[in-house]
Amino acid sequence: MLGGCQSRAPGAPSSQTIVSNVVNGRTGPSGRGAAFAIRVPAAGGPPLLYRLPALTPLPNALRGKLPPTERIIGVDPEAAQLFVRTAKRDILAYDLESGRVDSVVSDVQLSTLGPDGTLYAVDTKRRVTTLSRRVRLTWPHPLDGDPADLFGSTNERLVATVGGGHPALIVAAADQPQASRPLPAEGDVAASRWGEMVAVASDSGVTLLDPMGRRDATFVPISDHPRALLFSPSGHRVYVGSRSGLGLRVIDRYTLREIDGVALPTPAAAMRLDPLGQWLLARPTVGDTVWVVNLPIKQLVGGLPTSWLGDLPTIAADGSLLLRNGDDVITVRPDSLKEMGRITGAAKDLWVATDWAPRGAATPTAALAAASDSAAGEGPLYVQVSVSRNATWSQQMADELTRAGLAAKVLPPATVDEGFRVVLGPYNTREQAEGIGKKLGRPYWIYHPGQ
Repeated sequence: MLGGCQSRAPGAPSSQTIVSNVVNGRTGPSGRGAAFAIRVPAAGGPPLLYRLPALTPLPNALRGKLPPTERIIGVDPEAAQLFVRTAKRDILAYDLESGRVDSVVSDVQLSTLGPDGTLYAVDTKRRVTTLSRRVRLTWPHPLDGDPADLFGSTNERLVATVGGGHPALIVAAADQPQASRPLPAEGDVAASRWGEMVAVASDSGVTLLDPMGRRDATFVPISDHPRALLFSPSGHRVYVGSRSGLGLRVIDRYTLREIDGVALPTPAAAMRLDPLGQWLLARPTVGDTVWVVNLPIKQLVGGLPTSWLGDLPTIAADGSLLLRNGDDVITVRPDSLKEMGRITGAAKDLWVATDWAPRGAATPTAALAAASDSAAGEGPLYVQVSVSRNATWSQQMADELTRAGLAAKVLPPATVDEGFRVVLGPYNTREQAEGIGKKLGRPYWIYHPGQ
């Protein structure tokens, strides 16, 4: 349901030289919320919290210590928990508010964080353990094979791929028997945000599978040997990198056709996406570089020299780009690639961007917005779920939401730089709008016309 965010006038294409000017102001579309970055010492020690985009330290915001850490799995903002995997392959849950550290499961071979904040972990005996809203559960039956890929889905279901002589797609839940479907190939695999669709790359194209078996598998032929796959936040597009072709191919999931691609100077070996769908990061097959793409207008903003690891580079909820720069960690504006913040000597540690905020840490922007809403009195406020330059697609989405019983409509662009907004509402107060947004169970942002 979530499409690309409002585009901004892009900066001039950049080379790989990082500009060191510090700039202030918004980094993304109106309505983006506050964002923070958590730094976890790889050698062990107390985590540190920084406010984005300037990487302003928040001393004493986090307490307690973590042991030597191998990987950050993710953050569940609602439960205020950070999940990490230690060098001993144990998964720990760190309470962001109290600093308490609890052991979740040991001897883990693969883990992931689902879209609703549920932690999934598979140990070396194929047993599945979940942690959802601080409730830990070990499933009664192990998986039928060693998982190669792991994705969280709705209703605490797990989607996994199993390799070997008979590659398969497994759907499992704690209280249901496992369902298995054969995989057509053993290429790269990606899942939509809510796990209702899986894409599998082969030498000649991309196969789209419904893990629940509610519809037949479909195949979209793609030349140039597809490899890297990535769903848009709404799940209606699949971005495809190839082994030889320059740039990205794009598949419309519903029409099963290729649409206009994204031009890049090199083939793409891996991709990451802004949570709101505005910015795409791509890693070339050779060299330590990240290409930054403004998706609504499909424009390559430029490239930055950086290592591509499990945690960084990434786009935070406020729209800032967090990445390593030599021995340092910096933030830049995606639209201009200008530096906004820097922490020296921090590249050796692990990082994660989050919208979790400690109590009393509202940003000046958020406080200003709240004051503006209060001064303005009642609304109108909208819950925005998508922005697209395609008026037909936006209207179709609004119609689907309306049939689902939601007060959805399309707001036409106010300027040439905006798109067609699919919104719910209007609502008189921010509290009402936030309440509706949280019930959607997916990303959203509050839109106030004129702000």
